[in-house]
Amino acid sequence: MECKIEKKNFGIAEFKEEEFWLEKEHKDGWRLIKTNRAKYQFEKCDADQWVYQLDFKENGIAEEEYIQMFMDCGWEYVLKCGKWCYFRRKKEEGNDLSIFSDRFSKIDMYTRIIQSRHLRITIMLFVIGCLIQWLAIFTDTFKGDGFWDSAMPWIGCSFFVATSFSAQQYIKLKKMVEELKSPEEK
Repeated sequence: MECKIEKKNFGIAEFKEEEFWLEKEHKDGWRLIKTNRAKYQFEKCDADQWVYQLDFKENGIAEEEYIQMFMDCGWEYVLKCGKWCYFRRKKEEGNDLSIFSDRFSKIDMYTRIIQSRHLRITIMLFVIGCLIQWLAIFTDTFKGDGFWDSAMPWIGCSFFVATSFSAQQYIKLKKMVEELKSPEEK
């Protein structure tokens, strides 16, 4: 069977974009078979329209029962990567094409993502970046070492960039929750 590997990066709050991208790949004849959320492995298949859905699975839920619940609703289990579970279903007229039954179940998933140490990681990255910058600028810790003397400020800056990206993902998730909590009346 013909396979291909695609490198793609999606932030923790960009799972909707990931779902749409996987649907496009399947429509182009490539079915997802494996991922580590940085590299995606696909195998050649018939070009068809499938819906992909991701769910953020909590620890403590029996995996067999969890997967069976989705399969009973017509979803095919694809794989699990970290806490993310991937499901797909052939697009058909008249079928509900979401694994979520209502906006409250979406809010629940978004909240699980937010509470999954994401904010703590953001704060930790910021503190490490501040510590490295402080050591590089105000102490002699890295002075005279040549490489480290010039590299440490840049390493500290890279932690600030990572903090910025992580904070943006956190803010995006919070906005998604707020939009679902107060839907605009049409």
